[in-house]
Amino acid sequence: MLPMTANVLQMIRRAKSPLSKADIANESGSSLSAASDHVERLIAEQLIEVNAIGASSGGRKPKQYSLNSRYGHILSIELSTTSVQIAITNFDCEILSTQTSTIQINEGPDKVLTYVQQLVEQLIVEIGIENSSIKGIGIGIPGPVDYSMGQPITPPLMQGWDNYLIPQFWSKFYDCPCYVDNDVNIMALGEQAKGYKFEIDNLIYIKLGSGIGSGVIYDGKLYRGSAGSAGDIGHFDIGNNVLCWCGNRGCLEASAGGKAIVAKGKAAALSEKSDFLLKRLEEHGEITLADISAGVLNLDPISVDIIRESGAILGRVLASIVNFSNPDLVVIGSEYSDYGDILLASIRQSVYQRSLPLATRKLLINKSILGNTAGLIGGAFMTIDQLIIQATNDKVDTFLN
Repeated sequence: MLPMTANVLQMIRRAKSPLSKADIANESGSSLSAASDHVERLIAEQLIEVNAIGASSGGRKPKQYSLNSRYGHILSIELSTTSVQIAITNFDCEILSTQTSTIQINEGPDKVLTYVQQLVEQLIVEIGIENSSIKGIGIGIPGPVDYSMGQPITPPLMQGWDNYLIPQFWSKFYDCPCYVDNDVNIMALGEQAKGYKFEIDNLIYIKLGSGIGSGVIYDGKLYRGSAGSAGDIGHFDIGNNVLCWCGNRGCLEASAGGKAIVAKGKAAALSEKSDFLLKRLEEHGEITLADISAGVLNLDPISVDIIRESGAILGRVLASIVNFSNPDLVVIGSEYSDYGDILLASIRQSVYQRSLPLATRKLLINKSILGNTAGLIGGAFMTIDQLIIQATNDKVDTFLN
């Protein structure tokens, strides 16, 4: 695909409404005839289609074009330490069907991915599509990734996955490219692309799960850093003496992450400070994030205090990041939305209290719009982006075989 044709495809894909050839010419700074040539190439490839007929400005009513969402399907997979989410989307990243299942990531890549592939086949059969319609695969994993190779690099939460070439596994089953990234990166992409419709150019997505991570959108693009580890805020030093699993003391994750929240909840139950959590511990033999979430819903004051404390600690770190990077938006994504408002309020209070007035003058701090679909949508968006980039680099006339 010619670079300018690819740019036109991206322009149409990211537009808030269908574009005419004149719109494309104006936005790209090209002539109307050049814009028409690019549009006709994309029509011939069936990548775009006529979506509507615009109003006449004195001549013929203009055709308006949008992405052809029926061009093919994208397989999007989001792995966590204990679960997997799978989605099949259309070519506009709209989720057509999903499936969720439990896994144990430390059972290793071959066992986990073989199981996930079986789930994928079931999903493909259920929605009645052919394997050949899968144009690309996007995968998010809970660890650092060499994005160019699609392999985890010393992932602390993924025992046995180091340097495993994930795309090679999927190439045995599907004749299409596979792209792998850190899970929070694709969540940030999903939120920017489909949550906020590209209206936000500088965004930090915070994921609070068993740990804490972030994805960074800078000047409209995902920022991975020189080695792909940008956004790893879980090990910011907050100055206390709490031991982290990484071996250091004072890490943000060790005091405010999901494991820390659970540990505080269990300690409160064992010390009988919380009757609610003590009952849950006696019933289930352990405390989980779901128990803390239930405690918040039931107005258990200890559960509420634990979430407020975590939000305040996270907010102090975010205040420094806001002062440094001056984003438009901070998005808070949590595995448990039930305590989202309490968490969000604590984060906001800390950030606005500790950040410079200029840095927060236009700052928004919001809950995720997409919720637990952010990673699935972002994985699909990443995949289509890379398909376009690859087609451009190959300098071929057809988008895909």
